[in-house]
Amino acid sequence: METRGLRHAVLRPNQPPQMAVYPGDDDADTLHLGAYREGRLVGVASIYREPPPDSLRTTTAWRLRGMAVDKTLQGSGFGAALLRSCMEYAAKQGGTQVWCNARSTASGFYRSLGFSQKGDVFELPGIGPHYFMWRSLESSR
Repeated sequence: METRGLRHAVLRPNQPPQMAVYPGDDDADTLHLGAYREGRLVGVASIYREPPPDSLRTTTAWRLRGMAVDKTLQGSGFGAALLRSCMEYAAKQGGTQVWCNARSTASGFYRSLGFSQKGDVFELPGIGPHYFMWRSLESSR
């Protein structure tokens, strides 16, 4: 899958390529999106039907994961377009919330698109500091 190459290059360059393969990648309702510029893949995002870790019941939450934009094009609108498309897809599937583990360096990006932070910063081993972030989809329907 083309998505995994860019995921690896941007998000996990110091790890083995198989670390860019996530549980749920091949689920029937998972959506993988790509953004292209001049025929070249420059951004990716995936969204999975998955409840947040603190949920004790089945929810209609979706998880954003593997969001990556070529470092030279970050801030150019590709990530925002991908994220909006992921949220639209989840809402059409009956989703009511999108959540992610956002790198601390990307938390401002997510806030600018209506996400809220829950809890304190935490470390994902081998990757770095993250925040749990979420957004209701009610306003995007």
